[in-house]
Amino acid sequence: MIYTVTLNPAIDVSLHVKDGLMPGSVNMSYGMRSDPGGKGINVSKTLKALGKESVVCIGFCGEDGDRLLKSLEKDFAVLGVNYPSGNTRTNIKITGGNGVTTDVNAEGPLYDRESVEKLKKLISGNLKKGDIVIISGRPPLGSPVDIYADLIRKFSETGGVKVILDCSDRYLQAGIDAVPFAVKPTCDELGLANDPDSAFSEAFNIISEGVSWCLFSMGREGAVFTNAARERFYSKAIEVKVNCTTGCGDAMTAGLAYAMDNGMSSDDAFRLCMALATAAAETEGTTPPSKERVMELFAGIPFCGQ
Repeated sequence: MIYTVTLNPAIDVSLHVKDGLMPGSVNMSYGMRSDPGGKGINVSKTLKALGKESVVCIGFCGEDGDRLLKSLEKDFAVLGVNYPSGNTRTNIKITGGNGVTTDVNAEGPLYDRESVEKLKKLISGNLKKGDIVIISGRPPLGSPVDIYADLIRKFSETGGVKVILDCSDRYLQAGIDAVPFAVKPTCDELGLANDPDSAFSEAFNIISEGVSWCLFSMGREGAVFTNAARERFYSKAIEVKVNCTTGCGDAMTAGLAYAMDNGMSSDDAFRLCMALATAAAETEGTTPPSKERVMELFAGIPFCGQ
């Protein structure tokens, strides 16, 4: 089974404006939609589109949290805890006709240690050998720097469980120190230039710390992948009509989990991640791409092994 952990989920409201967003002026929008959001939830939606079951693990609070929970329970098994105070986030995604998306993300609830511990125990109590756990996104405000590192160590106590980490800032480095199976940051999140040489250099550093798979996304510049066997793969981004870039990185994370669960080769895993990110950019809001479109793109990835 695949578990996706989102400690700070959201309601994602997606808007479109005719041209680019014009700061300081009135922007008329069209095509508004609302979706369950948060990086782990986006991963689960993509896995479902690929035909994979997953368990959504969330913390939620307030009326928006209850609405989010009811929406998720229509499509997924959910392990959730209700934080004692605050409100579940509402995130605004504004995409212009130029394909550029501007995100305005709310803060959400404050960290509550007892609630997070409860969710950690719920998840770890269900884990079995061969399961995959994806930890992604920003944790609640006030979370300790080692919050994800602690989860990684706890989940890894069950032999044969693989943990994928997709986060940023200080939580990322602390998480890497706890040695998850895979990491999927952006170069921006690592403070790197969006170029393959810089990305590979840092990826090899992380691999040397014990991480088995590293996938770094570079936005319009593509992505790089390497592993414990020191294989190197790079692809430029594919040119498509972009509707919304929110969720593209989460689609890549879903690709890692899908590839692990299906025993795919490293090069095919990388191709799948690139195809998923590209197909996700074509969809509205955080709607997952269709499997048919992903497979169509998979065959034509401008792939380069190095």
